[in-house]
Amino acid sequence: MNESRIHSLDNLKWAIVWLMVVFHAAMCYMAYAPEWWYVVDDSQPLFSATAFVCWTDIFIMPMMFFVSGYFGLMSFSKHGCRNFWKSKLRRIVLPWLFGAMVIAPFIAYIMLASRQSPIGFCEFYTSLFWGPYYQQAHYWYLGSLSALYLLLSAICLLCPSLAERATPARPPRIIPISLFLLAFLSIGIISSFLHPDTWTFYGYVLVLQPVRVPTYIAVFFLGAWAWKTGWFSPVGYTPSCMPWSAAFLVSGSIYLWQKLFLAQYVSTQVLLVWANALCQSAFTVSALFALLAVFHRFLNRSSRLSSALSATSYGVYYLHQPILFPLAWLFTTIPLPSPLKLLTVSILALFLCFVMSRFVLNSRTPLRRCFQT
Repeated sequence: MNESRIHSLDNLKWAIVWLMVVFHAAMCYMAYAPEWWYVVDDSQPLFSATAFVCWTDIFIMPMMFFVSGYFGLMSFSKHGCRNFWKSKLRRIVLPWLFGAMVIAPFIAYIMLASRQSPIGFCEFYTSLFWGPYYQQAHYWYLGSLSALYLLLSAICLLCPSLAERATPARPPRIIPISLFLLAFLSIGIISSFLHPDTWTFYGYVLVLQPVRVPTYIAVFFLGAWAWKTGWFSPVGYTPSCMPWSAAFLVSGSIYLWQKLFLAQYVSTQVLLVWANALCQSAFTVSALFALLAVFHRFLNRSSRLSSALSATSYGVYYLHQPILFPLAWLFTTIPLPSPLKLLTVSILALFLCFVMSRFVLNSRTPLRRCFQT
């Protein structure tokens, strides 16, 4: 079956990746940044950066997983299991392994180096990195995606009809309600035992935030189901722009107020946990459907610039932390106001990542086959 290009999803993909770069830059200038964050410029913490981080943190990764599920099932149906995995090994698995084992240790070391730790990189890599400092930087997403593609492949092999395009139909209203309930219950229950921002690694393979895992799995398979049932096609379902946008603005505002101020009025930990679960799940669902609706309504078109941004989005994602954090570290020594630092670091990082992705990763080099779209 011929697939017409869904330009809105291409544009959403690169926009979310660029937003992720700014999000990670803002964490360097926010108040109460995580102790382990790679570079913290605490000369003048920005409330605006704190609010921006809290707000964008909720919907960036669900959007990434939804788009990956949509195009993942499309690719599996088009190419079959063998060619699907031939492509994913080259494009996802190998870049994940290289990033996690080679690049992530340098990113993790920046955390100590930016705080004037006397330990050298070799000592750090052979001892601390494989212990309390183990992480995969932003490459954890590629590991999670590999696991989800394995699960998707197994399901499609057991039931081949699931990989076939169905007649376009409007999804039952229970879909967003079910997604909300799953997110609400999983976030509330797991947060009762773990801090919502806790990262856990499993056998040096997967690095995950347990509180968010059920939501990510759900939106990934919702994306796959969206492709199967013809969302965004001329006769298929597209979320309504106005109601979902209104829900996005309202739920986002309530979530942000709850995140930043509710603890001043409520001291009961159980109530705080479940209030966060309620607000976060509502914001996650509304943001997912609202962004899909807005991009399909206003950005479902292609231009030379948007095509270049889409083609380089994976490279920008892959390169951004090893480029961003040395820049942020460098700017800690420059006497500029924090807002100007954040703006400058974000623009420089995005520019350098775009140039590197377009003219190195996507040029005619051996790396092209991993990073071309």
